[in-house]
Amino acid sequence: MAAFIAKQMIGSKLDSVKELAGDKKEAEGEEKVSAEDPELIEQRREEEERRRNKYAKMEAEREKIRQGIRDKYNIKKQEENANIVLPDLDNSLNRQKKSPAQLQINPDDDDFNPIKMATDLFGSVKESIANIPFPWK
Repeated sequence: MAAFIAKQMIGSKLDSVKELAGDKKEAEGEEKVSAEDPELIEQRREEEERRRNKYAKMEAEREKIRQGIRDKYNIKKQEENANIVLPDLDNSLNRQKKSPAQLQINPDDDDFNPIKMATDLFGSVKESIANIPFPWK
């Protein structure tokens, strides 16, 4: 609380000092007057155009370097990769969900069954371990 009161007391004093120095308020007033000057408007437009040309040139150089890397490592451009259409997979997460009526008719038809998957995995691991020759057997 004391810090807040101290900031309030000192803050108003600092604003008056800034006004005496003529930092912000005079500069803002001059920008408004000078913004109407057609020569300055044209100069700003030209600077903006030069800046855009500079960054377009830099981006073209970067793209040239990227293309060299793509050619060196035989990588397709991302836009080319985006056009590849993947086949529609039935096991996809985005597949059509079954209605309750379809679930009653075929409850185990190609559904995710974690218990069956775990049992199968455990059986395959058990078989592979049985085939490994251990020196202490």
